[in-house]
Amino acid sequence: MASWLTWLLIVVGGVAGALQAPVNATLAQHIRPMPASLVSFTVGAAAMLVVTLLTLRGQSLSSLAGGLAAAPAWSLLGGLCGAVVVSAVIVGTGAVGANATLSLITAVQLVTALLIDAAGLGTAGPIPIRWPQVVGVLLMIGGMKLVLTR
Repeated sequence: MASWLTWLLIVVGGVAGALQAPVNATLAQHIRPMPASLVSFTVGAAAMLVVTLLTLRGQSLSSLAGGLAAAPAWSLLGGLCGAVVVSAVIVGTGAVGANATLSLITAVQLVTALLIDAAGLGTAGPIPIRWPQVVGVLLMIGGMKLVLTR
Protein backbone atom coordinates (compact mmCIF):
# COMPACT_ATOMS: atom_id res chain seq x y z
CA MET A 1 0.00 0.00 0.00
CA ALA A 2 1.27 3.45 -0.87
CA SER A 3 2.18 5.82 1.94
CA TRP A 4 0.01 8.77 2.90
CA LEU A 5 2.63 11.06 1.35
CA THR A 6 2.09 9.34 -2.00
CA TRP A 7 -1.68 9.86 -1.76
CA LEU A 8 -1.17 13.48 -0.67
CA LEU A 9 1.09 14.12 -3.67
CA ILE A 10 -1.56 12.64 -5.97
CA VAL A 11 -4.26 14.90 -4.49
CA VAL A 12 -2.01 17.95 -4.70
CA GLY A 13 -1.20 16.92 -8.28
CA GLY A 14 -4.92 16.91 -9.06
CA VAL A 15 -5.32 20.40 -7.65
CA ALA A 16 -2.23 21.58 -9.53
CA GLY A 17 -3.53 20.04 -12.75
CA ALA A 18 -6.80 21.93 -12.41
CA LEU A 19 -5.01 25.19 -11.55
CA GLN A 20 -2.57 24.71 -14.42
CA ALA A 21 -5.36 24.99 -16.99
CA PRO A 22 -6.51 28.56 -16.30
CA VAL A 23 -3.02 29.76 -15.33
CA ASN A 24 -1.45 28.57 -18.58
CA ALA A 25 -4.47 29.66 -20.67
CA THR A 26 -4.12 33.15 -19.20
CA LEU A 27 -0.44 33.21 -20.12
CA ALA A 28 -1.36 32.02 -23.63
CA GLN A 29 -3.64 35.05 -24.05
CA HIS A 30 -0.55 37.20 -23.70
CA ILE A 31 2.05 35.19 -25.64
CA ARG A 32 0.10 32.52 -27.66
CA PRO A 33 -0.38 28.82 -26.76
CA MET A 34 2.88 27.20 -27.85
CA PRO A 35 5.17 29.81 -26.28
CA ALA A 36 3.03 29.50 -23.13
CA SER A 37 3.70 25.73 -23.15
CA LEU A 38 7.42 26.41 -23.47
CA VAL A 39 7.39 28.88 -20.58
CA SER A 40 5.37 26.44 -18.47
CA PHE A 41 7.85 23.63 -19.11
CA THR A 42 10.85 25.89 -18.50
CA VAL A 43 9.51 27.00 -15.12
CA GLY A 44 8.61 23.39 -14.31
CA ALA A 45 12.07 22.16 -15.34
CA ALA A 46 13.74 24.77 -13.14
CA ALA A 47 11.56 23.75 -10.19
CA MET A 48 12.33 20.06 -10.76
CA LEU A 49 16.05 20.81 -10.95
CA VAL A 50 15.89 22.41 -7.50
CA VAL A 51 13.80 19.52 -6.09
CA THR A 52 16.15 16.95 -7.62
CA LEU A 53 19.24 18.62 -6.17
CA LEU A 54 17.58 18.85 -2.76
CA THR A 55 16.54 15.19 -2.75
CA LEU A 56 19.60 13.40 -4.15
CA ARG A 57 20.24 11.80 -0.72
CA GLY A 58 23.82 10.81 -1.41
CA GLN A 59 23.20 9.81 -5.01
CA SER A 60 25.69 11.44 -7.33
CA LEU A 61 24.84 13.17 -10.58
CA SER A 62 27.05 10.64 -12.37
CA SER A 63 24.89 7.78 -11.06
CA LEU A 64 21.84 9.63 -12.38
CA ALA A 65 23.58 9.92 -15.75
CA GLY A 66 24.37 6.21 -15.67
CA GLY A 67 20.75 5.36 -14.94
CA LEU A 68 19.63 7.64 -17.74
CA ALA A 69 22.01 5.95 -20.17
CA ALA A 70 20.63 2.53 -19.15
CA ALA A 71 16.98 3.54 -19.57
CA PRO A 72 15.27 2.48 -22.80
CA ALA A 73 15.04 5.29 -25.33
CA TRP A 74 11.23 5.17 -25.36
CA SER A 75 11.17 6.01 -21.63
CA LEU A 76 12.29 9.53 -22.54
CA LEU A 77 8.97 10.17 -24.28
CA GLY A 78 7.32 11.16 -20.99
CA GLY A 79 8.41 14.76 -21.53
CA LEU A 80 6.88 14.70 -25.00
CA CYS A 81 3.64 13.32 -23.56
CA GLY A 82 3.69 16.09 -20.96
CA ALA A 83 4.20 18.70 -23.68
CA VAL A 84 1.18 17.36 -25.57
CA VAL A 85 -0.95 17.40 -22.41
CA VAL A 86 0.06 20.93 -21.43
CA SER A 87 -0.49 22.20 -24.96
CA ALA A 88 -3.89 20.48 -25.19
CA VAL A 89 -4.93 21.95 -21.85
CA ILE A 90 -3.83 25.44 -22.86
CA VAL A 91 -5.60 25.34 -26.22
CA GLY A 92 -8.68 23.53 -24.88
CA THR A 93 -9.12 25.75 -21.84
CA GLY A 94 -8.92 28.85 -24.02
CA ALA A 95 -11.51 27.44 -26.44
CA VAL A 96 -14.03 25.49 -24.33
CA GLY A 97 -13.07 26.15 -20.70
CA ALA A 98 -11.10 24.31 -18.04
CA ASN A 99 -13.94 21.99 -16.97
CA ALA A 100 -14.72 20.67 -20.45
CA THR A 101 -11.04 20.29 -21.31
CA LEU A 102 -10.06 18.50 -18.11
CA SER A 103 -13.18 16.32 -18.18
CA LEU A 104 -12.45 15.04 -21.67
CA ILE A 105 -8.74 14.57 -20.96
CA THR A 106 -9.59 12.71 -17.74
CA ALA A 107 -12.07 10.41 -19.49
CA VAL A 108 -9.54 9.56 -22.20
CA GLN A 109 -6.82 9.05 -19.57
CA LEU A 110 -9.00 6.64 -17.57
CA VAL A 111 -9.83 4.46 -20.56
CA THR A 112 -6.23 4.52 -21.79
CA ALA A 113 -4.91 3.72 -18.30
CA LEU A 114 -7.15 0.64 -18.08
CA LEU A 115 -5.74 -0.59 -21.38
CA ILE A 116 -2.13 0.20 -20.37
CA ASP A 117 -2.53 -1.66 -17.08
CA ALA A 118 -4.20 -4.63 -18.78
CA ALA A 119 -1.37 -4.86 -21.32
CA GLY A 120 1.20 -4.69 -18.52
CA LEU A 121 2.93 -1.65 -20.00
CA GLY A 122 3.41 0.04 -16.62
CA THR A 123 6.00 -0.87 -14.01
CA ALA A 124 3.37 -2.63 -11.83
CA GLY A 125 2.99 -5.47 -14.34
CA PRO A 126 -0.28 -6.60 -15.91
CA ILE A 127 -3.43 -5.61 -14.02
CA PRO A 128 -6.44 -7.33 -15.56
CA ILE A 129 -9.55 -5.31 -16.34
CA ARG A 130 -12.44 -6.43 -14.14
CA TRP A 131 -16.07 -5.42 -14.31
CA PRO A 132 -15.91 -3.11 -11.24
CA GLN A 133 -13.18 -1.07 -12.96
CA VAL A 134 -15.24 -0.79 -16.13
CA VAL A 135 -18.33 0.24 -14.16
CA GLY A 136 -16.26 2.76 -12.18
CA VAL A 137 -14.83 4.34 -15.32
CA LEU A 138 -18.28 4.47 -16.93
CA LEU A 139 -19.73 6.11 -13.81
CA MET A 140 -16.92 8.67 -13.80
CA ILE A 141 -17.47 9.40 -17.48
CA GLY A 142 -21.22 9.71 -16.82
CA GLY A 143 -20.46 12.09 -13.96
CA MET A 144 -18.24 14.17 -16.22
CA LYS A 145 -21.05 14.32 -18.75
CA LEU A 146 -23.38 15.63 -16.02
CA VAL A 147 -20.81 18.20 -14.92
CA LEU A 148 -20.54 19.44 -18.50
CA THR A 149 -24.30 19.83 -18.95
CA ARG A 150 -25.00 23.53 -19.35
